[in-house]
Amino acid sequence: MSVAHDGAARLPAEALGAPPGPRSVLFKVLSGMLSGGLLVLLFAAIIPKVADFDEVWDSLAQMTAIAILALIVMALAIRLLLAEAYTVITPGLSLFRSLIAREASSAVSNVVPGPSGTASQFVILKSWGVSVERFTRATLAVSVSTDVLIFAGPGIAFVVWTLLGMPAAAGGDHAWAFGVAAVILSVVAVGVVAAVARSEGLAAGLGRAGQWCVNPVRRLFGKGPVSTWPEQCVALRTDTIDVMRDRGRSLLVCVGGGYVINGVLLVTCIWACGVTGDSMPLSLGFMLYTVGRIFTVVSITPGGVGVVEIAYTAVYVAVLGESAHDAVVGGVLLYRALTYLLPIISGAVAYLVWRLMRRHEMRQEAGLPSGATP
Repeated sequence: MSVAHDGAARLPAEALGAPPGPRSVLFKVLSGMLSGGLLVLLFAAIIPKVADFDEVWDSLAQMTAIAILALIVMALAIRLLLAEAYTVITPGLSLFRSLIAREASSAVSNVVPGPSGTASQFVILKSWGVSVERFTRATLAVSVSTDVLIFAGPGIAFVVWTLLGMPAAAGGDHAWAFGVAAVILSVVAVGVVAAVARSEGLAAGLGRAGQWCVNPVRRLFGKGPVSTWPEQCVALRTDTIDVMRDRGRSLLVCVGGGYVINGVLLVTCIWACGVTGDSMPLSLGFMLYTVGRIFTVVSITPGGVGVVEIAYTAVYVAVLGESAHDAVVGGVLLYRALTYLLPIISGAVAYLVWRLMRRHEMRQEAGLPSGATP
């Protein structure tokens, strides 16, 4: 088996540009219905019970132009770092082209369920000469690095918060319970990653365990059993180790930088909507972000819509108390506007730019003048 074919086997065919099958279409329809249901639940049932819409709007309306500009700058910085993560692993790929592909794929991911966003990113990068092997390698490396950081981040944040004296407002002292659970989770996650990095056998064992859990579910839906996960896990381990050895520092700067700015952005949004720095210091707010982020690892809806809002609101309100409901809800909704709605807008623009660029490039390749049709 060739390296390129082996790499392609570790991503769904749809993620590499293949048309979706009937089951994929059904999943998209069901996921879309779930997204709509969660949004209705969020705005019609949950938020009215924990916050007043008028108060939430008042919290949003009190923001200054400078605060809004600072939030937008942070949101754009996250987009740039996500695009740069692909350039450090993909030789020859410019930041501009990576940004175009990444933004367009983010817009699709936030609207269409399944691997549609990954497929869009591959189609765009493929038009610029990025091979299946390189795309698969970059996608898996970024995904693995991100997931490891998500599970290790809460423990790191708790240690930092502890070293700073566990600053919290009166009534928020129980935040340490979140931290202890986070440390346990982080230690387990880091321990598993370290063990897999040292042992091919353990990587294969995880693949077999995954098959054992997934195959009964696949049978319920009339799908055949999977049998290649042990080999794929071993290959993923090898690829990840190679990437981290060659470009690990640069990749971690991009992935870690995006993770940190995301946390600071959420804390700043909640501050901007009325929660004070005294009641929620940055170290506490960031630790709560890392805890809430764990609940968003598996996206059952496009862009995690509904799930992310509920998860973050629940975590912050649990620590800050009832009096912070309105400000927290306003801050979370503002954060989601910058991390969910903004990529949809920027992605639509990026897709248009790609189409125009490809039309110009195709004319050049065909030797036609600028206004001619190839």
